[in-house]
Amino acid sequence: MARPRLISDDTILDATRQVLAELGPAKLTLAAVGARAGLAPPTLMQRFGSKRGLLLASAARSSQLVLLAVAAAESRNTSPLAALRDFALSSVAHVNRREELGNGLGFVQLDVADPEFRAHALAHSAAIVDSCARLLTAAQQVGELKPDADVPALARLTLVCFNGALQVWAVNGWGSLTDFLRDQLDQLLSPYLTE
Repeated sequence: MARPRLISDDTILDATRQVLAELGPAKLTLAAVGARAGLAPPTLMQRFGSKRGLLLASAARSSQLVLLAVAAAESRNTSPLAALRDFALSSVAHVNRREELGNGLGFVQLDVADPEFRAHALAHSAAIVDSCARLLTAAQQVGELKPDADVPALARLTLVCFNGALQVWAVNGWGSLTDFLRDQLDQLLSPYLTE
């Protein structure tokens, strides 16, 4: 009979995300993740097969994390636009140093070069765009957003704004990340707001 798992895969994948922020994908080791999660590297090998398997599992979970973050933001806000801002800002609230974002951007190399990672990156982007489109449509319906705003285009622009702001801040470090991202989102959305 197999021993019960005392540490969940989600706990391991949370630890993986933390180590990725600290070290980036190239320097991440099973030992580092195991130390953070409280497991021996052979246990991680048994569950995920390899470092690549662990990174793929982490990437596969990213779109689910988007949906959970959006739902949490919606539960805290009655305004769809406030929920959109809350989602974006709460998604980066844990980032304290530019180097953490730089390490996370190392994953982009995998997303571009490896079809399996790219599939998860596309699912992650789709989760953001679809969630933004849903919130922007709701904002239009309650009169926060102009009725002639092109919601699908604005949802894609929101993704571009979000990702672009993260990369620019990682290099320049202008103020806090949340303040910088809030300013960029407000500038993007302001022409589409009702008076």
